[in-house]
Order: sequence, then C-alpha cells, then structure tokens
Amino acid sequence: MDFVRKMKWVVGLITILLVAACGSEELPTAVPTLSVPTSLPATEAAPEEPTAVPTSTSGAAEPEQLPTTSTATAVPPTNTPEPTPIPPTPTATVTISSGSAGNFAVIYVEPNDVLNVRSGPGVAFGVVGSIPPTATDVQITGSGQVVSGSTWVPVRHGGLAGWVNSRFLTGNLSDATFCGNTAVLQLLNQLETAVANQDDALLAQLIHPERGLRVRLLWYEAETRLDNLNLLGDPTSYNWGNAAGSGEPILGTPTQVLLPRLQNDFLGATEIACNDILHGGTPGFVVLPESYEPLNYYSYYRPGTEEYAELDWGSWVIGVELWQGSYVVSTLIHYQWEP
Repeated sequence: MDFVRKMKWVVGLITILLVAACGSEELPTAVPTLSVPTSLPATEAAPEEPTAVPTSTSGAAEPEQLPTTSTATAVPPTNTPEPTPIPPTPTATVTISSGSAGNFAVIYVEPNDVLNVRSGPGVAFGVVGSIPPTATDVQITGSGQVVSGSTWVPVRHGGLAGWVNSRFLTGNLSDATFCGNTAVLQLLNQLETAVANQDDALLAQLIHPERGLRVRLLWYEAETRLDNLNLLGDPTSYNWGNAAGSGEPILGTPTQVLLPRLQNDFLGATEIACNDILHGGTPGFVVLPESYEPLNYYSYYRPGTEEYAELDWGSWVIGVELWQGSYVVSTLIHYQWEP
C-alpha cells in the first residue's frame, strides 16, 4: 500500500515538472511579410491612360483630346465604314443680277485652269463638267444658295448644267451700262472718302462681302486677298510681291504698304478713265492680269514729275462688280514705271 502511494506520488511529480517545463518555453514569433496584390479592387484602381487615340470616322473632324485621367478601359476602335458625306445645309437664298446682258463671265480662274461644275451647291457634290476660264456666256438659271460662306448658283453653259461657286463669275456689263453709271460713280466717291478718312467701317460697306478685296501692287505679281472687315486696321504683315527694279519683297501691313500708295496715286490722281488703263511711260506692259480680263473698272492716273523725268507716275485700277443688285469694289491693281 505504501509502495503504491509512493509510485502515484512519483508519477504526479513527474507530470507537474513536465507541465511546468512546457509552459515556460517561448515559441518563436512569426515575422510579418508585405503582400503586394497583383490587382487592386475596382474602387481603388489607379487612373489609366488610354492606350490609343480613338479613330474618327467623320473624315474632317478634329481628333479628340485625350482626358488626363480615366477609370474606363480603352476599347479598340471597330472597323466602322466611312459614312457618306452630308452636304452642308444652305443658310440663305440669294438672287444675283448680271445687268442688262443677262450673261456672266468666268473671272479669277487662271488660263491653265477651269471652273468646276458640280451636281449640287457645294464641294460635297461631284463634278459633272467644267467651264473654260475664257467663257463669257454663262447663264445663271435660278437663285443661289449660301454654303459654308460662299454663294453657289445653278448655271447653264452650252449643254452643261450644274452648280458653280459664284466667286468665279462676274456680270457681263457693257461699257454703255457700266461707264458713267451713277451708282458706280457714287461708289468710287465713297471709296475716296473712306481712304481719305481711313474709315474701315465705310470700306466694309463698299467691298465685295464674300470675296473681300484682291490687291496687286504690280499687275504681274501674286494677289493679296484682304477681308472686307477691319481692312486698314489689319495688323497682319503680308508679302505683297517683289518691288520693281530691286526685286526685294514688299512686306508690311495694309496701313504700312497699301494706304500710302492709295493716298498718293488714287487720291492724288488727276485723270480718270473707264475700262481703259491710263499710265505713264514704261518699257513694261500695262495690261490686266489674264484671269481679270472680264473685269469692269475705272483707272486713276497720277502723272509723274519733271524732277524724275515723269517716270514716278502711278495708276490704280479699281475693279467694280455688280453683286445682288449693288455695285461693290472687288479688285485693286497698281501700275507704275517698270525697268
């Protein structure tokens, strides 16, 4: 009995010692690791730049501006077929008068070019034929339509019918109709007043509303096209062509280049003629540019002085056209002595 009690006591002691030993042992603490997720939840996704610029299917549209940030996934453009061009909607209907003759002449088309005739008003329509640059028997058969700032008119030339841009047509006026016409003379008087007073508001009323003003400082040089609004106040520096003699380019604003010549030779003119270019002595030609030949005009001539053997003369041709029943200034051509 004592032996059994003694063994129980030994076993209990051993158990106590084992439990105590296990309870005092420290287990190693696990080192935390940084987990980098391969993808973020959609609500935390970083902004994504589009991988490609969307392709426009509208032809002439400007490319879209890329956004600085985007949460949407870029979708590759699909092979959308090109839409059929829609002609611009006409914004107005106009009637153009040609005067007593009833015919129009092609103007401002170079000798090596033609005037395209289209199936409808505007360049969105196909070309159905052409009219030569020397044609003087073009018939306008109906009211015009303003498309993208230009008046297109239905015409007939021989057996060809279609639409042309009226910027390249001018009324075929006889000398009897044009020269001495009171309305034309009043227009030229107003032009003198506008130049003398540097009155852009008045000039805007006198100049062709669509074409603006075509200017040549020398008849054979390239033309400079000016807007009818803020003409003398235009701050743009133009290249007006090369100077006679030196060949140096003439650069400057309309106020710097055009205005002094108008003041000197237009306002200072002592002789005036209709459809005849008055001029002084020169070894060069004094003619209208070929593409201007149908133009009706008045020429203003300032003779030269004895100091310069009368070679410092100057002339202006003022081209006048009939537009929607009113006369307007469309062209200025300057002439002077040429070496």
